[in-house]
Amino acid sequence: MASIFLLLLYSFATPAAQDKAQAEKELKILKAAISEIQEELEDNLAQQSQAQQKIKSIDKKLAEVTSQLRQTKKRITQANNKLQSLEVEQTEKIALREKQRQRLASQLRSAYIAGRQEYVKLLLNQEDPAKVSRMLEYYRYLNQARIDDIEELQQTLQRLQTIEQDIQSTLITLSDLEEAQVVQQKEQQELKKEQQVALNQLKESYSSQNSRLEKLRKDEQELAKVIRSIEKTLRQFAPKQSLAGLSKFKNKLQWPVKGSVLHRYGSNKLGNRLKWNGILIGSKEGDPVHAIHHGQVVFADWLRGYGLVVIVDHGKGYLSLYGQNQTLMKSPGDWVEAGEPVATSGGSGGSGQSGLYFEIRYNGRPQNPVAWIR
Repeated sequence: MASIFLLLLYSFATPAAQDKAQAEKELKILKAAISEIQEELEDNLAQQSQAQQKIKSIDKKLAEVTSQLRQTKKRITQANNKLQSLEVEQTEKIALREKQRQRLASQLRSAYIAGRQEYVKLLLNQEDPAKVSRMLEYYRYLNQARIDDIEELQQTLQRLQTIEQDIQSTLITLSDLEEAQVVQQKEQQELKKEQQVALNQLKESYSSQNSRLEKLRKDEQELAKVIRSIEKTLRQFAPKQSLAGLSKFKNKLQWPVKGSVLHRYGSNKLGNRLKWNGILIGSKEGDPVHAIHHGQVVFADWLRGYGLVVIVDHGKGYLSLYGQNQTLMKSPGDWVEAGEPVATSGGSGGSGQSGLYFEIRYNGRPQNPVAWIR
């Protein structure tokens, strides 16, 4: 199943799509492949406990609401910035309007006092024709200056009217967004409470340490199955020149998220009966999770025991895995650069602890991530 998915991923979802029609066709096929692998994961989930199924449902709903909330906050910031910019421009235009009014008023007063007497005097006194011409040109110039000032004042008044309309429209938008934010925040908090309840139910479903051990082993087996399918397909179908791997970047890669290491690679898990295949980095909920190197996303979905997971292929057998995320920011087929956000950290998958679960694998075998990060 995963082989079909990744074959299509590399055969159809590359950046080298020839034209729009072809790209749309390739995207349609890719989506069908993604749907197929998701159905397989759903079938696997159906065999799990109700508590595990509930955790997945809540994790996905929480991710959706949190993504919406993040977008709402972004739009609120944009609206506030726009409002601030409009208000600054409004202040500037009001000051300009007053200057233009004063200048025009001064010109009109001068014109009123002078009237047309100067023109009459010039004609009656039979002054030098050249001087008459210069004076008439001067008066035409003053006339045109007044006309220009009137037009500029009209433009300023029109812009002020537009600014006022934009301010009112932005204020309405801002009010709507703030109301939506309150609703989304409330929904987010309710889902977090449900998430905690589901986690407690999952813990209660383990009658003994052995049942907990069995669950953890099944989680690792499912992840290993996905990894094996990915590795097999990449060896068979991935373009050999597309990605150069990580071999030249040992001890040079950036940390995927800020935080301290809570569980180290190879340390004991559940007593001494299992070992950690990656590291758990303690981070704040919602912190951005960054790709450690250039690559292509080959998995972005919920996986039992690991929550919302992103797997990035770096080529030459190297994969990086980012688990228990709060939200996913990339989809299968997306190309990412080093340092680019791929998710936000959280506690999905029933971990009960905010942070990022991070692995690096080479030819399917877990590596010590700390040896690769500087």
